[in-house]
Amino acid sequence: MMGDAEKRLEAGLGYLQLGMFEEANEEIEQLLPEEKTSPGVLRLRAAIYSETKSWLLLREVAGFLVDSLPGDPQHWIWLAHATRRTTDIPAAETILLRALELHRGEAMIHFNLACSAAQTGKIEEAKERLRDAIRLVPETRLLALDYPDLEPLW
Repeated sequence: MMGDAEKRLEAGLGYLQLGMFEEANEEIEQLLPEEKTSPGVLRLRAAIYSETKSWLLLREVAGFLVDSLPGDPQHWIWLAHATRRTTDIPAAETILLRALELHRGEAMIHFNLACSAAQTGKIEEAKERLRDAIRLVPETRLLALDYPDLEPLW
């Protein structure tokens, strides 16, 4: 039987999938303080912050997730995205390079490194990183075709 916290988390995830970010956040807010720090709740919170472009909040939550659960590559990607928007591209790139040490087979880390390289004028590096991402997950090619950060490659 599912407890109240699990029901709220499931409802929050459902709202997130529907693009109903305020409702997803309201589900989290109904939890007890000690339930709000569970990994599932923090991941939901990070996803909400990412979708709503709440970069400072995302950076805080993603930083905590990276420190406590570095084995999930999405935590690193969230932290890099938030850092790029709150600090700069080189700081985000540093995070992605650290993530790459742990998650060499994660296509989206290579993809994001390609974006960083393209945005900082390192076109050959961007092409190489993008090739790595596509080699790992061929469907990445479709994402790259109209991804604004890769515009310098077009």
